[in-house]
Amino acid sequence: MKLTADFSALHRAVAPLNYSVAEFSIAAQSSELESVAADLLQGQVLGKDIQLDEIDGSQGVLNYNGHQVMLYIPDQGDDILVVLNDGKQGRRIHIAECSTLEFMRNTGRFGRYDVISRMDGLFPVFGSNPETGEHVPGESDLGVCKNCLKVLNYQRYDDLPWAEKGAIFTDFNFESFFETYSSFFKSLPTSSASGQSGYTANWAAISTKIRRQLNYHCEHCGVDLKDHTRLLHVHHINGNKTDNRRENLRGLCANCHKKQPHHGHLHVSREDSLAINNLRRQQHKFDVFDYDRLEEFSDTALEGLNSKCRRYHLPTPDLGVMVKSGMQVISIDLAWPRNKVAVLINPKEQALLQSAGWTVFTLGAAMKQFESFQKKVR
Repeated sequence: MKLTADFSALHRAVAPLNYSVAEFSIAAQSSELESVAADLLQGQVLGKDIQLDEIDGSQGVLNYNGHQVMLYIPDQGDDILVVLNDGKQGRRIHIAECSTLEFMRNTGRFGRYDVISRMDGLFPVFGSNPETGEHVPGESDLGVCKNCLKVLNYQRYDDLPWAEKGAIFTDFNFESFFETYSSFFKSLPTSSASGQSGYTANWAAISTKIRRQLNYHCEHCGVDLKDHTRLLHVHHINGNKTDNRRENLRGLCANCHKKQPHHGHLHVSREDSLAINNLRRQQHKFDVFDYDRLEEFSDTALEGLNSKCRRYHLPTPDLGVMVKSGMQVISIDLAWPRNKVAVLINPKEQALLQSAGWTVFTLGAAMKQFESFQKKVR
């Protein structure tokens, strides 16, 4: 669990003294979480190490104990040599609750699936040489399941012509995929955690100076983060973390930073995304709103649903809407206030919002039950 504290008052107090206060966070490492992540990096056998009912696919993407996971069959049989040469010829990687996994749940058939969580695009495989019968192990860049892409409408897959669908399949990048849905999970897989690697020794001081010069305003969306300073990052435009020229640096809120090219692997929690959108709403950054603006400001995990709503000409939803239910205030990921319809990434808040008179869909339910969903929204 990552523990953070807001030191904005301290920053303001020392600013007249011309000192540069670098922000930091205190991380409490959980050996249990680290162990789960390490096991998933190597792959766990479904039905033996992990049971199918332990994998939650209700939101579309697959969740095991707070970790984003994928399922695949490592045994490539007599095709192993072909698969090692071209992974796209092998058995597919399942990234979502598609028809194949639904069939497995309904029939109790696990096949020979492994559960894995890694972002480098290479997966442990094995098989038999068809000529010698020799056991052949290795790693291959297996292709993603096209039914999974359709279920998630990942990068608008279900809305595109066949040629463009083929390009999404061929160019699929697991790092980008994990990052797109990072708000569902505790962290990105440990194999790609880059931390501060590559930054210069004085980067913390440079970053703090830039953000203070901007008075903690995002240079893209303009949101004021003076009271939430940790949510303002400094982005290297060209991706070179050692190039600290001012013209190569841009102060961006976490949401805007995540959507920039060359930003590295960035985990932005749902809570932080909601906090930024709540502030944007309070500060009237949503005064003119359409689907282009929605795409610019919404959580990347919502892109598939947003695209589907645009395709079917549904009214544009609102961001940053908060609803009070009893003593609690609920932040809604996507809201249609006139119809009192909401989409939530965190289903734990569903009952509270329903008690306030809202019709609530989880993201996974809105995608799977889109016909019913659009009737409520229109």
